[in-house]
Amino acid sequence: MLNFLRTITTLSGLGLLIIGLLWWIQPATAAEILGASLLEGTGLSTQIGDSGAFFVGSGLLLAWGALKNRATLVLTGGILVGLVVPGRALSAMVHGGMWTPDEIIGECFIVMLAIATASVIQRQHQSS
Repeated sequence: MLNFLRTITTLSGLGLLIIGLLWWIQPATAAEILGASLLEGTGLSTQIGDSGAFFVGSGLLLAWGALKNRATLVLTGGILVGLVVPGRALSAMVHGGMWTPDEIIGECFIVMLAIATASVIQRQHQSS
């Protein structure tokens, strides 16, 4: 079970990492993948920098934590992804953004995967 969870978590992290790198190297492609449009000027700089950092950071935490059996890193990466959900909800409810249920489901899946993986890693460390 642990190896399966670690593999899925690592692959999820690598997917996020690739999107982050795309934000830095080919932002138009990253925006297209995510259904976003590129901003202009300072907004574009913020969009590329912040989005790239978020995806690279959360992806590295998930993948590295899973590869190295580090529950805290996996959980931290999952929590970062999970924090997107309230932002999406606020965007839709307060600021006129679109509801994005498919993306919210994906983010919730990553959070649950991170919790499950971190829990199994933690149990393994305790039994060793």
